[in-house]
Amino acid sequence: MDLSVQDPSDRERLIEAAQLAALGVFLPTGMRQRNDRLSIAGAGILTLSGGAFLLWLLNGGPISDSSVSAGKPETLGLSVLGQVEMLITLVAAGALWTSRRAVFATLRQRLQPNPAPESDFDHALVVCATLIGVTLVGLPWAVLAASSRYGQWPIGWQALVGGGFFLGLASRRLGNALYQFLDRHARIEYEEPVDQVVWRLHYLAWLLHVYRPNYLKPRILRQARARINETARIIELNPVPMRTAHWRERSLRKQIRHDHARVAATLRELSKNIATVHTLEQYDRVCDAVLAGAISAAHGNWDELLEAAPEISVISRTVRAFRRTVPSLVLVGAALVIPVLPGIGASADGIRVLLLATAVLSILPTGDAARDIIRGTLDRALVRDSGSGTAKNN
Repeated sequence: MDLSVQDPSDRERLIEAAQLAALGVFLPTGMRQRNDRLSIAGAGILTLSGGAFLLWLLNGGPISDSSVSAGKPETLGLSVLGQVEMLITLVAAGALWTSRRAVFATLRQRLQPNPAPESDFDHALVVCATLIGVTLVGLPWAVLAASSRYGQWPIGWQALVGGGFFLGLASRRLGNALYQFLDRHARIEYEEPVDQVVWRLHYLAWLLHVYRPNYLKPRILRQARARINETARIIELNPVPMRTAHWRERSLRKQIRHDHARVAATLRELSKNIATVHTLEQYDRVCDAVLAGAISAAHGNWDELLEAAPEISVISRTVRAFRRTVPSLVLVGAALVIPVLPGIGASADGIRVLLLATAVLSILPTGDAARDIIRGTLDRALVRDSGSGTAKNN
């Protein structure tokens, strides 16, 4: 209601279209809760599978076999049951760390005088309480056990601690990815083909209007860019229009994907413009562009919406896909090269495991921190090996 729409007819049409789109975009409460529970269960199963694979590496896989073949049968000094307990603690600590804001928000909401529970079983509160309880109870024991037995097999302890914490960090992202997958396909029965475009552009225009008083603060600009990129990704991956085309109509399906990709490309260009704004006039120009797109989508004027959109070619899609995979490719290459460099010593297997795990995580939507991760891992390995070599010489 605060958006500055000059034409009264455009204003009324935008409000009506946004209200109708919201009915299709947002699922019923029961279905959202079902998707939430399924995503938590799926993320838990994938995390348990990763933990089982890590324990196999440490107790019967290539890492332990390489130590035995070298004539140094080293172990963690901890039973398999103890390793499982420690792994659960580390996964809970990683999941609690990466979802700390959501956990605090859930606890604050439940501590209100008269909360409005959506169902009899509050699964969100149960998950938050479980993560906090397991971390508070198990983390001190894990620290003591790791510090007392670390010297028996440092590589194994590095892989167990680092791998367990990384699995906890990945569990939140896996859960979000599963929830988005379930939510996107469940909305097909309720959503109209243009609902996502109308609602997301309308909501984005309102968010940019809210950010306007503090438009020069770096934190606000980062939030605005994150919202714009998120909107572009949702519109580009919207599967609802595909239901209107038969699977044999390849040209029509290709055209639908192409149009949505052009809208997403326009939003990404606006995100770049947000990063370089210096005056209020430049910021308002981006806000007006988003609002004009929302009005065009509300009227169903797709030609006007795509009028200023850039063209998408096979080359541009390939370049963009390659840029997304560059961090993981760099990490995989580092995992192959760094362990064979002189001066790494016995930490080679631990470095390889950590870098490969980080390469898997970098495929998910995150920041590009490959250079810092490689430098930090290499520095820690060199410092640790130099310290152990000095101790042996002494």
